[in-house]
Amino acid sequence: MSIDDFRADARVMIERLLLESAGQTDRDALIQTYVDQLSAMHRHYAHQLLSEVINDARTRLDARLSPDPIRQTIATVQTTVQDVWKSLWQ
Repeated sequence: MSIDDFRADARVMIERLLLESAGQTDRDALIQTYVDQLSAMHRHYAHQLLSEVINDARTRLDARLSPDPIRQTIATVQTTVQDVWKSLWQ
């Protein structure tokens, strides 16, 4: 999942709206339908992203709380690398 997936899906939806709206007399109903679909698509992608973040946090927390010092070290290194990566792209 990525922003590109969301953009591609939104583009397809908007293209469909433009094609269907050419012959429509009730444009408000058509727009409302597409607003509802776009909102549902946004909700789906937001939920998917939140699930990924929660799963990643759970994995890191499990590693940090592990009695195994190797897993703790790996978790610390992973966090440091991800923090550096985020700082480069912000």
